[in-house]
Amino acid sequence: MAKHRTNDTGSKEIDQTVSLPVLDSKQSGTRCGSKGGAPTMGRTKIARWRAGVLITVNVLMIAHLIQWLIMGMTISPIEPSEAMETLEVGVINAGAVLFLLTFLSTLILGRFFCGWLCHVVALQDLCAYIMNSIGIRPKPFRSRLLIYFPFFLGMYMFVWPTFKRMALAPLLKSNGIHWPAWLRPVEPIHEWSNGLVVDDFWATMPPWFIAVPFLFICGFAAVYFLGAKGFCTYGCPYAAFFKPMDKVAPVRIHVNDDCKQCGYCTSVCTSNVRVSDEVRDFGMVVDAGCMKTLDCISACPNDALSLGFGKPALGAKPISPETYKESKEKRSRRFDMTLGEELFASVLFLWFFFATRGLLDAVPMLMAGGLAAIGVMIVMTSVKLIRKPNARMYSYSLKLQGKIKPAGFLIILMALGFLVGSAWSGNARLMRWKGDIAFAKSKVPTSTLVRAEFQPSETMRKRAKAAVRAYQRADSPENGGLGWSLNAEHRLRLSYFLGVLGQYDQSLDELMTVLIDGNPTDELVLQAGQLSTMAIHQNPPEGLDSRELSAHQRKALLDIYQQALDAHPNLHAIRTELSRAALSEGDVEKGQAYWAIDSYDNDPRFFIAKARYAGFGGNMVDAKAELERAYALVDTLDRPAGMQIDIARSALQYQMNEYALELAQEAIEGESATALTWLAAGEIANASGFADLGKQRAQQALTMSGVDRPMVQARAAGVLMQPGETDRARELLTDAATRSIDPFEIMFIAQGMCRAGLGLGDDEMLDLGLGFWSQVVEDYPGIYVIRHDYSSMLYQAGRSDEALAQMTRVAELDSTNPVYPKLVAQLHLILGNTDEQQKWLEIASQRESALKDD
Repeated sequence: MAKHRTNDTGSKEIDQTVSLPVLDSKQSGTRCGSKGGAPTMGRTKIARWRAGVLITVNVLMIAHLIQWLIMGMTISPIEPSEAMETLEVGVINAGAVLFLLTFLSTLILGRFFCGWLCHVVALQDLCAYIMNSIGIRPKPFRSRLLIYFPFFLGMYMFVWPTFKRMALAPLLKSNGIHWPAWLRPVEPIHEWSNGLVVDDFWATMPPWFIAVPFLFICGFAAVYFLGAKGFCTYGCPYAAFFKPMDKVAPVRIHVNDDCKQCGYCTSVCTSNVRVSDEVRDFGMVVDAGCMKTLDCISACPNDALSLGFGKPALGAKPISPETYKESKEKRSRRFDMTLGEELFASVLFLWFFFATRGLLDAVPMLMAGGLAAIGVMIVMTSVKLIRKPNARMYSYSLKLQGKIKPAGFLIILMALGFLVGSAWSGNARLMRWKGDIAFAKSKVPTSTLVRAEFQPSETMRKRAKAAVRAYQRADSPENGGLGWSLNAEHRLRLSYFLGVLGQYDQSLDELMTVLIDGNPTDELVLQAGQLSTMAIHQNPPEGLDSRELSAHQRKALLDIYQQALDAHPNLHAIRTELSRAALSEGDVEKGQAYWAIDSYDNDPRFFIAKARYAGFGGNMVDAKAELERAYALVDTLDRPAGMQIDIARSALQYQMNEYALELAQEAIEGESATALTWLAAGEIANASGFADLGKQRAQQALTMSGVDRPMVQARAAGVLMQPGETDRARELLTDAATRSIDPFEIMFIAQGMCRAGLGLGDDEMLDLGLGFWSQVVEDYPGIYVIRHDYSSMLYQAGRSDEALAQMTRVAELDSTNPVYPKLVAQLHLILGNTDEQQKWLEIASQRESALKDD
């Protein structure tokens, strides 16, 4: 029976240490293989076999890592959490295969995988064994509410992505609701890809300075503060699936009539299951926490326990309702906290989890869960330590007769560390989240920010300022913040908002940090070049005429390209730009020097870039030879179709039409061909003068998965757009513009309609495009550049009066930009309104002066 004691309030509470009736030491020692005394965790005969299996699992994991280090490629990480990638983007990897096999095995065997094959269980068992060896028996931390965290975490990891894609997205779309800015968007999976073999094994793993503490936290810390399977109970998301599956599994631990209720089974159980109570009440173990370690069977001195098939635990009824009721009441009193304390602890747990997940952009989700659970345990222990006159933890006295002991001060110090640390990291995470929300609400693409016509509305300016403050506050102290250094993604977003505010120099500085220290793309480097041009245009050096200013801007742009290429030699498009620049200046030797490297002999993109350089110089023989070298490497790629299309497009650029058509045909005949492959092949056929062939390929693409995206439909419409055959194209463009929620995407589609209408003399197509464009102007009046472009299209369509009205309106709405008044003046000049022209030129001049004063 459990012992009662009286607390400082005078009420009774249950002692957490529950005595068990055990047999004499001789029986115990004979059965468990010990020298005498009650059996302990990790000392049974079966435990040695299980330890051997778990050691083998860890040895195989190390061998897996070594094999990758030697060969450079290997099977993707065999870790169930990798299944998240499968559910989010459709990459089938080894982790997803393992998760599926484990799921199916648990349906039959119960949680056998957890007990015998999980490397984290191996770590916890080792730590529990070491603690037992030094006299510390891990005591389970029992909570009513926190045990549900793994369920919600598992749902978030493995159910939420599919729910967003299959249920939430269609629901929002059917009701005309835009995707919430605070919710990470999800893209439909148009194609499942093979990710079973990878060359970057460690890409999804944490760095060593996180991995090592992770092992300590999931091992010693979790076992010490939460019990022998503390991390499994409060941090493992797989339990959300394995526990329900265990309930229906037919393989269970059963008891026969030889059971004497000695309690040895409970004493050795590392799964925190009260086996003796379970078998007494149900004749078998029904607790879903049972990991089938079989220690209880090995420890039983009467061979009363066995593993075998039988009825599942789901719906099992107690043998003796009265005994079970009494046992249940006892269990309900064994929790470590009151219900009120648990509610507070649950809120604290969520805060700790939020604050630590992504800490230093490195702490993974599972580690955050373990840290949160440990933090809650320490804080709540500190609370009790302060409130009560006496407190202990294991053999350590934390407080005795109102006096706090050194161990107690240590616990309080650890609690303060968790609270202060979470306040620091939580603030940095909140600031990043605030900036991310602002970015999700921003509709203007980066390419538009560097247009002279762009000026932000007051709303956009306020949002950008708030985002800049948030990101700068979340940055490291050396950068003026209170957090840690922004990662590449957040620094790019900070650069974006600085660009919105017209602070091009600072925007470029942030972008250059990513270019030099990160892993930039060619497009990002080109964007940096545009920013440098805008920055110089905004603050031009004194004493330079227009020609000298242009030369200065070009030099600054090429300097940025060179810095990026020096840091990242794999930026082949930038290499092409630099070599072309040298060639255009007459420095052939310098241009050739950019290609005098042999580090990329196995990279087809290098030879495509080199072909573009040769083609720029008019050397079509060399250009084709380089494209053929690229083509020779296509078979080494997992998905050759995309590279074949890239080579074909380059060939088409230099009038190698036959070669381009040949490559496009091979691409669509390959196994890796997708709807986009067929569509690109149709575009190549169209550009080569084979309109019917292009139409056939576009129609084939429209029957395949992945063409329901608005921009893809717009591309297909472009291929189908032929004189006298615009009905299908108009239908596709209308559907694409109607379904898109991005104003610039809709504008692009409308622009395609208008140009097609003008080119084909199709007034219906032109009116349709202008109608969609007009609607975007009304829906987004604060994005002035959309109205500017609409005015330009109206002018091209011969509707000068409407164009003037729209341009005048945008010049009035944006009261600071001098570009718009100049354009209004030009339109008045064309229409012969010289007085109005002069008026608007004066307005433009006033705005230019105001900008200089600022």
